Amino acid sequence: MNTAQTTNRSRQPIQIGTILQRVNWLEMDEAAEEKGKVITMPVRTMEPDVPVLPPAARKNINRKIRQCVKNLERNYDLYLGYLELELEDEAARQEADLTDDMKFSLAYYAWQLHHTA
Repeated sequence: MNTAQTTNRSRQPIQIGTILQRVNWLEMDEAAEEKGKVITMPVRTMEPDVPVLPPAARKNINRKIRQCVKNLERNYDLYLGYLELELEDEAARQEADLTDDMKFSLAYYAWQLHHTA
C-alpha cells in the first residue's frame, strides 16, 4: 500500500512517504532540542503582562499622583518667590527643595500645566 486513505473523498490521498518524512523530521527536531542545538523561544500570550488594577486602587493612585503634582507646583511657586526676593538661583532652589535637576524639571512642568490650563 503506497497511499493512506483520507476521510474526505474530495481530498487527494497523502503519500505514506510524506507522512513518514514529517514524523522523522519531528523526531529529529526533538533530538536536536534535547542536545541543546535548538533554542526554543517563549510563546508570547495576548494577555497583558501586568494585571489590571481594580477601580478603587486606580482612584487611590490617581489621587496620589494629583497630590504629587500639586506639591511640585507649590515648590516651583516657592522657587519663583525666592527669585523675586532676589536670592541666587542655587539658594532659591535649595530653599524650595528643588536641588535635584529631575525634581526641578518636574516641578516646572507641573507649574506650567497649572498656569496654562
